[in-house]
Amino acid sequence: MIVFEDVRVRFGRQQVLRDVNLHAAEGRITAIVGQSGSGKSTALRLMMGLIVAEAGRIIIDGQDVTDLGEREWFAVRRKMGMVFQNSALFDSLTVCQNVGFFPHFVDGVSWRRVRAQAMEMLAEVGLEDHALKLPGELSGGMRRRVALARSLIYRPKILLYDEPTTGLDPQMIAVVNELILEMSERYGVTSVVVTHDLECVHEVADHVVLLENGVAVTVGSAHQLLVSDDPAVLAFTGNWRRTIQGYAQELAGD
Repeated sequence: MIVFEDVRVRFGRQQVLRDVNLHAAEGRITAIVGQSGSGKSTALRLMMGLIVAEAGRIIIDGQDVTDLGEREWFAVRRKMGMVFQNSALFDSLTVCQNVGFFPHFVDGVSWRRVRAQAMEMLAEVGLEDHALKLPGELSGGMRRRVALARSLIYRPKILLYDEPTTGLDPQMIAVVNELILEMSERYGVTSVVVTHDLECVHEVADHVVLLENGVAVTVGSAHQLLVSDDPAVLAFTGNWRRTIQGYAQELAGD
């Protein structure tokens, strides 16, 4: 569904991505992990057509998008939904207006029609009773759900998540993880989750790619994060592994 072939990106003198190869399979959840500055956000921006690769090929839903112009990218982006880490909601608009923002305010579809679609999406994520509230009246997890409903209104084939659990408490993280899984299972969307939250990855991902200094390392299944002996994977997951092992030893002692 999304394929990078030897993709390179440079910002000035800094080589951000170095011959990156990755494959996000159709209908599956692919996690892209790595430290801050590893190139995760750059990969996401490439998938959205917001920046242009220096070299290599990018294929989305069978279409080579490497050299597309902005008008052609508009049609490709219609296949995608984007969930930002801070939800990126408009504070002065109601929940319902936020969900229907792009069809109504950008595409010019009548509000009567858009409102019905927005309410349907809010029902999908369990927030129809909060349609008239403002984002500031919602919890962090609820705002993530509003952002997800807004992304779903175009019925996308691809959902992109940018650090979806950042800043949330453990209970809300569990809610967001469930939403990611539910959207994948219910709609059959192809999901790409960019995150440094390894617990989130372990809960939701079918396939994991690690970016380390702009180089992609295919990890494989989420379980491989715990057992891989690849030096890059070991370096990234070391503290997390030790924490899990400590919990396991405590439970064994009980």
